[in-house]
Amino acid sequence: MASLINHAKALAVAADMRLRGERGRFAFLRQDTARLFPNNVPQEACVAVRNRIDEVLAGQGGGRIWRDATGSDSRIFQFEHDIPDLLSAFDVEGCIEGIDAYLGKRTHSWLLMANKVVPRPGNAGSGGGFHRDSPFSHQVKCIWYMSDVDETNGPFAYVPGTHRNLIAQKRRYPLGTYRFVSVPDRLEPVPAPAGTLLVCDTRAIHGGLPIEAGARYAVTLYTFATDDGFSQLIGKAGLRPDEDVPLRRRVR
Repeated sequence: MASLINHAKALAVAADMRLRGERGRFAFLRQDTARLFPNNVPQEACVAVRNRIDEVLAGQGGGRIWRDATGSDSRIFQFEHDIPDLLSAFDVEGCIEGIDAYLGKRTHSWLLMANKVVPRPGNAGSGGGFHRDSPFSHQVKCIWYMSDVDETNGPFAYVPGTHRNLIAQKRRYPLGTYRFVSVPDRLEPVPAPAGTLLVCDTRAIHGGLPIEAGARYAVTLYTFATDDGFSQLIGKAGLRPDEDVPLRRRVR
């Protein structure tokens, strides 16, 4: 019965995407799992953002800071409130419009998550290993590299094509599964210089490679179809909302 339900979910999502989505500036995700846009953020803004990340991580940060068990991956949620003077360097509204057109849905709330990843014994990379953001629904992440990223300092990596046709992949990647201990297919690492925007359909299997050297700084856009969509996200991370930091909601 569970197998039949999972098949039905996969087919329903595919039909909905064909009917309402796969449009707009990110329509290339129909075929390409991910794409890079170099020089999207000016270098001086990247430097300023890296400094701001370090400042927030060194301070209290309210309930918006999460760290993994190894101390490798440190994350700041609702980072947009820490960079009011730098937010214009990120075309957040344009990215949201692209995401909405591709998914065929409307974003009601959003946040930026900034993270710094450093080498620590036993680290699994940003994201804690390879996973899908959703086992059925398409998702889109916009990730801006704030530092130069090569294959030694934890680049984003993904399995090409795994955002398409879940049923055809079910022998290698069972339907309904979020996380994968092993990945039998070729991983595509994404090294890129600071200021690059990476756009990916994160229904694909993806994650950060374990970091071996240096530090990786990045900013990621999260979008939600409800006014308080990220409450579940931060709840899973063991965080608490900062009462002094309002939610970012779209008004149009």
